[in-house]
Amino acid sequence: MVHALWLPTQLCAQSHRCDRSARMPVDPNRETWKPGMSWEDAIAEIAYLKELAAEMGGPERIDRQHQGGRYTVRERIAKMADPGTFIEMGGLMGGPEYDDEGNIIGFTPGGYVMGLAELDGRPVAIGGDDFTISGGSPHNVHKIPHQFAQPLAITYGIPYVQLREGVGHSSRSDEESGQMALPEGDMWWQGVEMLTKVPVAAGIMGSVAGWPAAAALMSHFTVMVKGQSQIFPSGPPVVQRATGETLSKEELGGYRMHVYESGQVDNVAESEEDAFDQIRQFLSYLPNTTSGVAPRVDTGDPPDRRPEELLNIIPTNRRAGYDARALIRHVVDNGEFFEMRRHYAGAIITGFARLDGYSVGVVGSDPMRLAGAMDGDGADKYAHFVDLCDAFNLPMLIFLDMPGFMLGSAAERKATMRRGVRALIASAEASVPKVEFNVRKSYGVAADAPNSIGLPHALNLRFGWPAGEWGGIPIEGGVAAAYRREIDAAPDPEAHREMIEERLLRLRSPFKAAMHGDVVDLIDPRETRRLACTFVKLAQPVLEELARRPNKRAVRP
Repeated sequence: MVHALWLPTQLCAQSHRCDRSARMPVDPNRETWKPGMSWEDAIAEIAYLKELAAEMGGPERIDRQHQGGRYTVRERIAKMADPGTFIEMGGLMGGPEYDDEGNIIGFTPGGYVMGLAELDGRPVAIGGDDFTISGGSPHNVHKIPHQFAQPLAITYGIPYVQLREGVGHSSRSDEESGQMALPEGDMWWQGVEMLTKVPVAAGIMGSVAGWPAAAALMSHFTVMVKGQSQIFPSGPPVVQRATGETLSKEELGGYRMHVYESGQVDNVAESEEDAFDQIRQFLSYLPNTTSGVAPRVDTGDPPDRRPEELLNIIPTNRRAGYDARALIRHVVDNGEFFEMRRHYAGAIITGFARLDGYSVGVVGSDPMRLAGAMDGDGADKYAHFVDLCDAFNLPMLIFLDMPGFMLGSAAERKATMRRGVRALIASAEASVPKVEFNVRKSYGVAADAPNSIGLPHALNLRFGWPAGEWGGIPIEGGVAAAYRREIDAAPDPEAHREMIEERLLRLRSPFKAAMHGDVVDLIDPRETRRLACTFVKLAQPVLEELARRPNKRAVRP
């Protein structure tokens, strides 16, 4: 800790306009190192400047951060990284002020702390905004992730973790510079390149606006802290001025808006520690690069385990719901399932798990939400997740119970079928192997998206459960459409409709479908895990070959 007096404000060097209110106190009696002085003095100068940088925005602003229930960026990195592994890059970057003798009389640290670290023994590039300095705004010190953190991730092929809490451009900097520059867009190419090459995860740790908000969303995984984090293009003052809406930060961009309603952010965390843990879990399922395959982990769960709970998990009443997430947990290793976007488009379930130690992407249908039907948001969620699995060479485990597209005028207004076709295209373009279990319903074009038979690129298998029923259209709706005139002409239309439905229901037998070759086999549900583990093991050589594919596209958020 540096104990010294604040000196009178003087102009920063022209190339380093800075937030003078965040300027660190310096020792007025200390001579700054100059050429010709000893190397011991130079080493002492390095340590001194790093000590100044570690003061961030000063004790008052650090206290304000803590009073808000938030860690500082340096505390966040220390808590997230393995102890003693963080190597800071650009630690001396900042806005210095000198007197006529060349001695430092003021120093404003750079607003982004970054470097190399390890998470669970795995190297990563990591960085975060220092909100104690200009609210995380760059303040023209020009210390940004493009200089060290992102190039490290791209060049060395390691994940990139960003901990965001800051705002973008400031009108005050326009006034100081004497001009308003035209946005060029050249700052984004590195972020896009990262999305094609390495895992990128973002923790939204507080209020984030402007280009830091866009940078946070340029990730493969995002998580925000409940009641503490907000994200938006511009905050409430700008919104009020532009639209007349008066909103709090939480109303405008809090977790209920973006985790539950917009789906803009993947997950919500109960605390900063929970957010760090979710980022670690996300990364644990992925390889270091899109040119690799996720390493196998010894989970200790036998691949031939027979989950007895699966035998009766599907009700005999075809209209009754069940716990689709419990179904997934019974199959995967140790019941561990890392779900993404759980609170958004809930009829579609997406997340990561392991089978016999191998990482897999999991897709499921939740019959308790929209009866498992695919709506527009669900289609987008599915397509994004398929792209993510394809980019990182993860085989896919699919549990299908989908009665078709969501119907009605609200669904039409949201372009449900067009978005569903996009999901179908994403699935068709994905080269990673898929194994699918039709646990109950599979109807129409909506079910064609996850269906895997017939794709030419890899090993794809489809099994049926005894509860399975499938076709081009659900029986109830199909009867009403195809037999409308016959039903209307009957003496008792309702009884006649029920008679036709009962007649057709006899055709939906999964045994007849299996005899026709619609599935590889009709199985005892308790065999699901063994078959899935066998499939994933067989798929590994295919995945290694796919990992060498050139010219991969960025996974779009």
